[in-house]
Amino acid sequence: MNVTRENTGELSAIVSVLIEKADYEEVVKKQLKDLRKKANMPGFRKGMVPQGLINKMYRKSVMAEEINKILSKALFDYIEAEKLDLLGQPMESEQQTEVDFDTQDEFAFKFDIGLSPKLDLTIDNSIEVPYYPIKEDGKKEGCDVSAKFTQLDAEGNVLEGGISNDNAFFNLDDIQLKTIIKELVGLKVGDTCVFDPMRAIKKADKVARILRVAKEMVEDLKADFKVEILSFSKTIAAELNEDLYKKAFPKEEVTTEEALRARLEEERQKHFDAESDKLMLNQAVTTLIEKANMSLPDDFLKRWILHNAEGSMTMEQLDAQYDSYAKSVKWQVLQKYLAEQLGIKIEPTEAEDYIRQNIMQQYFGGMAATEELKPMLDGFVKETMKNEKQMEGVYNQLFDTKLMAAFKEKLTLKKEKALKMDAFIEKSNEVMAAV
Repeated sequence: MNVTRENTGELSAIVSVLIEKADYEEVVKKQLKDLRKKANMPGFRKGMVPQGLINKMYRKSVMAEEINKILSKALFDYIEAEKLDLLGQPMESEQQTEVDFDTQDEFAFKFDIGLSPKLDLTIDNSIEVPYYPIKEDGKKEGCDVSAKFTQLDAEGNVLEGGISNDNAFFNLDDIQLKTIIKELVGLKVGDTCVFDPMRAIKKADKVARILRVAKEMVEDLKADFKVEILSFSKTIAAELNEDLYKKAFPKEEVTTEEALRARLEEERQKHFDAESDKLMLNQAVTTLIEKANMSLPDDFLKRWILHNAEGSMTMEQLDAQYDSYAKSVKWQVLQKYLAEQLGIKIEPTEAEDYIRQNIMQQYFGGMAATEELKPMLDGFVKETMKNEKQMEGVYNQLFDTKLMAAFKEKLTLKKEKALKMDAFIEKSNEVMAAV
């Protein structure tokens, strides 16, 4: 057996595996003899079927199975021995010739591989990243509205494949047209109205947030939407008394209006800081990807993506979406590099603790787990850890938290002018479009 590699590009290669008769023959003969011992055919006693007949009936399938085993192991061992950092998985090469198990006793297999680019980045204070604090927008006095938005065509019918959001939220203060405000105020739950959200609201970032689509999708949007009212709500100031203090912070000694306002301000600032940190993280990632200036084996990746799509995507569709795929791959390459350079590792016990804390926060208001709750909590954690998609989200969240802390320690954060929430969201959308 012989395994070789021929580079076909800076980040692509063909791995060739030559399997000779000596590599598989002994095992194939043994398996065929074992089959003869177990064979039970009409006209022959058990174990007495002629070996030639067994060979004729089973040699091809036995040989093919053994060759595939040898091939898989040889390819895996070669990749491991050569320490090849692959993007995607090896694919049968476009140069592969047809294999005939009936006539051949020597087999040549070729695989296309895509290689991950090598990065050389120094993660230190020479890298400057803007940091945007958030400032208070001021209270919205208008009514909060929950509604279902459905895009209509020019004739007023539901547009097939159009934009829709079954659970949108907005405030009446978001609406800039008095005629629309007047119409909305006169509605009750279950009623519908029709308006163009971009014409009524004016700001693309707000409309994008309401419809849950990218800002670019609504910037030039001129379309009416059917809006079905699901609920109205208006915040009314509560009476400031001891009962309110206990409800707001049941675990703390908050006994005065001053203490309550201080704690609310602290919580508000925590929320704002968390949002600013997320934006900083995304901007740092964008900056590092730009500095890395990494290339990708684009032709290989396109073949690999189409192969995995199993016919659900055309090359034209892939070409239109490839930039987004490429950004995702570059982030994965950078993520792996940063984990190695910064020593970021997520232990299973950390993931378990994170799941427990989330469950207690979500379902039990953040209280400590009692002995009675622990068996049920253990069951929740066990089930969550069986869910591959959920665990991927857990590990990504923990990784981002550690990466954020490392960036704060090592990079230079340039504090920018504080932004109001609407301007901050617009800035976030710009950054996310680049990540």
